[in-house]
Amino acid sequence: MPKPIKFTYEKRESFRDAFFFIILCEGQNREPDYFRFFDGMSSRVKVVPVESVEGNSSPSRLVANAIEKEEELDARADKDRLWFVIDTDRWRNQIHDIRQECSQRPHWEVAQSNPCFEVWLYFHAKSALPALEHLDRCNNWKPHLPNVIKGGFNPDFHPIVIETASENSKAAYSENGYFPEPGSTQLWRLAEELIPLIKKPLDILKAQFPPPEVIA
Repeated sequence: MPKPIKFTYEKRESFRDAFFFIILCEGQNREPDYFRFFDGMSSRVKVVPVESVEGNSSPSRLVANAIEKEEELDARADKDRLWFVIDTDRWRNQIHDIRQECSQRPHWEVAQSNPCFEVWLYFHAKSALPALEHLDRCNNWKPHLPNVIKGGFNPDFHPIVIETASENSKAAYSENGYFPEPGSTQLWRLAEELIPLIKKPLDILKAQFPPPEVIA
């Protein structure tokens, strides 16, 4: 079956008692586009990616964005969830500030990648770390993705294998304190919360469409 450019499944309206799954993203494109794939997949949950504003992705700005979005949605701490999806390469010395904020709000969590979000995308196709000279440099990961997935990562299609990415990245995960080691990502923790909420429609899509074409 030829790979579709974009899924055309009918998105579902959320139930009135559905809860928010808010995702604060450093980027304005790649991360929000990835998580938008899951919004409307299930009426049980409303997935809300929040992109950075005018490229300002500092930890203090992300926290402010989170507070603003929760107020806008009238989110509830006893019901809704909020995740920060952050990279290690730019804000290493300020990531502690976000984690301090999260320690005061039990429904806030952090999913950190080292060095960048592309590590998570890589694990959609591969289980072992790549033979890159410097695993801690984001500019090595971004051009590597087209060498792993034919045509590069497509956010309109490839998130369908989020379960594979979760399993692969969890198995390869290592950390130093709360920092993931280079080539590791904590996004499997976010995925383990999200997947059960979208499991049934996700399985239906997976049965209808082929997985990403992986380059050996």
